[in-house]
This record gives sequence, structure tokens and C-alpha cells, in this order.
Amino acid sequence: MLPLHYVIRHTGVAAGLYLGISSAHFFRGGIMQLNPEAEAGKVLANVWQNRGFPVDPVTIAKALGLQVLDTELPEMISGALIKEAGKDPIIALHHADHPNRKRFSCAHELGHYVSRVESMDPDQEYEYVDLRGPSASMGTDPEERFANAFAASLLMPQFAVMDLVESDMPIFQISRFFGVSNEALKNRLRSLGLA
Repeated sequence: MLPLHYVIRHTGVAAGLYLGISSAHFFRGGIMQLNPEAEAGKVLANVWQNRGFPVDPVTIAKALGLQVLDTELPEMISGALIKEAGKDPIIALHHADHPNRKRFSCAHELGHYVSRVESMDPDQEYEYVDLRGPSASMGTDPEERFANAFAASLLMPQFAVMDLVESDMPIFQISRFFGVSNEALKNRLRSLGLA
């Protein structure tokens, strides 16, 4: 486990974690009108290659060239996406979080990564820090809404959710099948109009 001060020392942008700087301060441009369900579907088909469930977002992140660290983060931060100009992006996950939360946090940060890759000029160097903290679940920031919807779509694709719900499998078994919390599954069911 790498402590946050190590991550900060090796990624200058991460200083924003302590300064309270939001991702908007580092992101030049803005989120395109991407469909999180469609973008997650592309990642599932092209990177995960439909290998089954539960989907492993760490494996996907590594296949996309991101480093994933299990590290010490501030108490209210579950994950962070850190990108410094000229360096590969890093996803930092809170070492003390439950494995299901880490999986969702990693998928959430992948959503930020995908939205930035798809939204940015490929020739432009960029730096940013995205944090998954309490505001991520509030649904007020478009980037956070995209990242949450992407994560839910990646870990719990609509077709698979529909099949399991139609089979009358109990909620707790469906959440175990996908490797997510009951709360994450219930949120996904609501977003699909199934609850």
C-alpha cells in the first residue's frame, strides 16, 4: 500500500487533493455529450471482451494503460484519478474500503478517464485530479453523474440486469453476482426503471 504523500510526491497534480481544488480547475474543455451506457458497452466489448461477471475494473484500467494503486486517501475520499502531463494516469483507491466499494470507485474513475479521453483534443497535454468523495453521489455535477452512470453500466450492464431480474433472482444474489453493494444495485434498478 502506498500512502497518499507518495502519490503526491510522484504526481505533482495530486497536490490538489490537499488544496481542495476540484477537477474542474484542472480540466480544460468540458465533458462532451457522451452516453455513459454506450461508452461502458464499448469498454466491455473491446477491453473486457465480455469475459463474464463480475467485471473487474482494475483489469480494465490496467489494459487501458492506467496504474491502479491501493493507497491511503483522506477519510471521505474513495478514489481519485490523477493525470500529470507526460505521464500515465493513476487511479488511487482507498485501502480501507470494502472490495465492492473499491470496484465501484475504480469503475467510477474509469468513467472520468473515458470521458476525458473521448472529450479532449488528442494532441493536447492535460493535467487533472478527479476525486470520488461525498459529492459524487449527490448527482449535481455532470461529470460525477456521467462517472456514476458509466460505473453502474460497466459493472451491471442493462442486458444482464434485465435477465437476472426477469429470472426472479433475489436482490442480494444479483448484487453478489455483479460484485456490487445492494445499494449500488438498487440505484441501478431505479435508473433502469425496474424498482
